[in-house]
Amino acid sequence: MVRNGSFAILLLAVVGASPAAAESPAAREVVEAARSECTKEKGQFDASPGSITPIDLSGDGTPDEIVDATKFACSTAVSLYCGTGGCPITAIVDGKSIELFGRGWMAMDWAGSKILLLDIHGSRCGANGTTRCFEAVTWSEGAFRSVAPAN
Repeated sequence: MVRNGSFAILLLAVVGASPAAAESPAAREVVEAARSECTKEKGQFDASPGSITPIDLSGDGTPDEIVDATKFACSTAVSLYCGTGGCPITAIVDGKSIELFGRGWMAMDWAGSKILLLDIHGSRCGANGTTRCFEAVTWSEGAFRSVAPAN
């Protein structure tokens, strides 16, 4: 017979997760702040799967995190978290929370570094909002670095 606590550990083993892979207090704080905003609007909050992504942005072998507000929803306020320019994308690196902004993100490895690509508003590229525009940032010496300062 499997008891409730044992079932959770068994389930984690089956799906390949580990209790240590749980989100950090900083990531939970970002999600709880979003939940609180929705509650003030008398809505139901939802954070879809993938709203918190573990990823090593600093290259130190320790998982950092990205909290992606594009994955948040509030039943009573459709545009509570995002607007036409995008949504908050919070990177938690070396214990620091850095709020970036975009319509989406992806990461890639290049030359031994993790590059974070942000789909940003066209006005940041000197065009209108419908123009495709991207920003590439990498973590170096305690901050995100780019050709232009990140958000």
